[in-house]
Amino acid sequence: MALFTAIPFLRGWEPTTLALRNDDGVLRVAAPNLRFLEGRTLRRLQDGAGLVFSLQLSLSRDQFQTVSRRQVERFVVSFDLWEEKFAIVRLGAAKQQASHLSREAAERWLFDHSTVSLNGLTPDGAHWIRAELRADDPRDTGGFLLDPAVTLTRLVEWFGRTQRGETERWTLEHGPFRPAELQR
Repeated sequence: MALFTAIPFLRGWEPTTLALRNDDGVLRVAAPNLRFLEGRTLRRLQDGAGLVFSLQLSLSRDQFQTVSRRQVERFVVSFDLWEEKFAIVRLGAAKQQASHLSREAAERWLFDHSTVSLNGLTPDGAHWIRAELRADDPRDTGGFLLDPAVTLTRLVEWFGRTQRGETERWTLEHGPFRPAELQR
């Protein structure tokens, strides 16, 4: 009898995985089941806080003992209470923005605007990818995350540092995969 009561619960459960595709030598990563704009994060946005999301993509050939490539993007996410929509600004030299986004579209937008080059990788070699996402209130960072001149080294150190309880983190991994086998 207990088996039958567990089935509806299992049917609604979706694993959080990464989906990969090759877009002309650029690795595009999607996390279709990751819901990070909900719970405490959503409440903070609804309370008027703009949050800085940092998304780090790391490639490895040896299951993350060493990282061969790393790309970090930073985004400021805000929530419009009247329209109940999200707005995002991508920070850095390639500044972009979007507004009037649903929760699902905003979650997708962050990953759509973070890529890693596949050029120079062994096409038939095994590779692993890790996506690390963290949400921080810029008031807790002394403005460091909003500084357009922040360096990759400083961001890598930031990801490695343990923060107070206010920081939320999500980590997803995928591998091994072979660049030659990725869907285009």
